[in-house]
Amino acid sequence: MSERGLSLPAALSGHVVQNALPVAVAVIIAIFALTEPAFLSTDNLVGIARQVAIIGIMAVCMTFVIMTGGVDLSVGPVLALAGLAAFYSLDAGFPLPVVILAGLSVGAVVGLANGLIVAFLQLPPIIVTLAMLSMVRGTALIVGGPEQHLIRNEPGYSFIGTGSMMGLPVSVYIFAAVAVFMILVQRRTPLGLLVAAIGDNERAARLSGHRTRLTKTLVYVICGLGAALAGIIQSSQVHTALATYGPFGTELDVIAAVVLGGTSIMGGNGSIARTLLGVFFLGILNNGMNILNVPIDIQLIAKGAIIVAALAIAARRG
Repeated sequence: MSERGLSLPAALSGHVVQNALPVAVAVIIAIFALTEPAFLSTDNLVGIARQVAIIGIMAVCMTFVIMTGGVDLSVGPVLALAGLAAFYSLDAGFPLPVVILAGLSVGAVVGLANGLIVAFLQLPPIIVTLAMLSMVRGTALIVGGPEQHLIRNEPGYSFIGTGSMMGLPVSVYIFAAVAVFMILVQRRTPLGLLVAAIGDNERAARLSGHRTRLTKTLVYVICGLGAALAGIIQSSQVHTALATYGPFGTELDVIAAVVLGGTSIMGGNGSIARTLLGVFFLGILNNGMNILNVPIDIQLIAKGAIIVAALAIAARRG
């Protein structure tokens, strides 16, 4: 058989692999819509967007970290500690901008610590951020204790998580703004190209004169800021701050969304826009299974199988 005859099936196969996620999203939407027509109701679709906003913000901000060949397992505890920082700032009577800054500073500090250790001490990111997960969770428990801290009579802060504009929750607008900003950073700034270059070959990028250590530090700061922003939104939504928010598994959902979006777990290849597809795929899947009253154990098995399938497709793409 000629090379041309062989190339056509290969090209078709490659096209299917590249578009597997959009096709999968369309298929599960069709399945859930046919099974339960209420799935396509406006209220449910808005609910999906609201539900994915917190994980979505963290996933969008973690994409660069994974593109460099790293990972951040500390996002869950950062979410909790940022909410506590915001609560105590509110309790002290600080104005809303200072409260938000206090929460975000938690993420920036933790991200900076992760980035400096990974970039300059060259320790494995999974070990560094796993240790940071433990330290930040411990700090949250020391600061906040085991009890819930109620956030009352704070309309400005509550508006972040529970307010709406033109029929959409404010949290969805925040998620959209973060996503658009990160897409522009990836596509329109040198940072996006440098992140991919580090993931492809960090040594070559460094020998080319790029400041790879500074870039790696910066992407962890961005990831920490995303987790802190998610913590502010969550504490605003539920009107409480708690040291155990962002439990184990939160970081796995974030990583799953990024990997489902086609970002290589080995680094180099990745897209913020496709991470959004991964986020909504998981959100639609969770929402549909909840509507159909699928038991939680089956949901966990399904999610794990999907992540494995995504890794297989990513390996095929590579």
